[in-house]
Amino acid sequence: MPKALSDSETEAFRARICSAAAKLFVEEGPAAITMRRLASELGCGTMTPYRYYDNKEEIITAVRTRGLNHMAEALENALNTPGDGRTRSRNVRDAYIDFARRDTATYRLMFEYPEANRDDPAYREAHARMWRCIAADTQVMIDEGIIEADAPILGHQVWAALHGAVMLEIAGMLPEGFDAAALHARTFVALMEMSRPARLKNKPGP
Repeated sequence: MPKALSDSETEAFRARICSAAAKLFVEEGPAAITMRRLASELGCGTMTPYRYYDNKEEIITAVRTRGLNHMAEALENALNTPGDGRTRSRNVRDAYIDFARRDTATYRLMFEYPEANRDDPAYREAHARMWRCIAADTQVMIDEGIIEADAPILGHQVWAALHGAVMLEIAGMLPEGFDAAALHARTFVALMEMSRPARLKNKPGP
């Protein structure tokens, strides 16, 4: 009979399963993520992963949940740094890109695989937390009066541009001399200009 694991040991093994699943997804595609293959990658018994997750979809949901929470935490910390809205938004951008570079496998699995288990409470909360970050990033500039916009909508426009730049960097398809931050900076300026209040249209940028 297997020995009972402590909460920290259980959490550590769950994290190992999620890392292995993300790695397999990137290197071999979604079909490679099977319970048997994960057991082989982890060097454990075939049935061991079932002690932690019921099936492949539950593992993928766990990867995405962990990824969303880790990314949201990084963005929240960046948004809470000193400075005006533009400065803090750049910090958020840099934190986002840093996460994608540090854990590219998880990042890709978060966004390249169709959503599953949408009603999972932990996933729904992580998803909502990320949405709050996206809206808060633009809300600080709205509150400062330098732009006028619907914070969630503009936030998602900024996010879409950033995600696109990150994916192009991951794929090695950016123009020479550009990285994700440099490319996104140009799009960000255009989006901010479009959102400037009429009273500021003819004045130098904030």
